Amino acid sequence: MKMTFVYLLVCCASVLSSCATAYKMNKLELGMTKQEVIKKIGEPDSTSAQEHCVYLMYNLYETDADSFDGRYTRYFVRLIGDKVESFGQVGDFDSTKDSGHDIRTTIKYE
Repeated sequence: MKMTFVYLLVCCASVLSSCATAYKMNKLELGMTKQEVIKKIGEPDSTSAQEHCVYLMYNLYETDADSFDGRYTRYFVRLIGDKVESFGQVGDFDSTKDSGHDIRTTIKYE
C-alpha cells in the first residue's frame, strides 16, 4: 500500500512538472535587456553570438502532451547591443536558419 502511494506521488509530480512552456515567450517585449529576459523566461538552453548580435536559444513545449512526450520547439531571442531586437520560433523572420530558397526578382523598367 505504501509503495503504491509513493508511485502515485511520483507520477503526479512528473505530470505537474511537465507542462507547456511556450507561453513564456508572450512575456517578452522588444527593448528588454538580457537580464530581464532571463528573469522572465529563465536561462537559455544555449547561446550563440556573431559580432554585435546574440541569440538566446530555448527548447519550449507547445502543449502538455508535447512536454510529456519530450517534443519541444526551438525558440530564439535575438539581442543587439544587449536589447531584444526580435524573438519567436526558430525560422521566424529568417532569423536563425537559411531558408534554402533562391529568390530572384526581375525589375522591368518602362
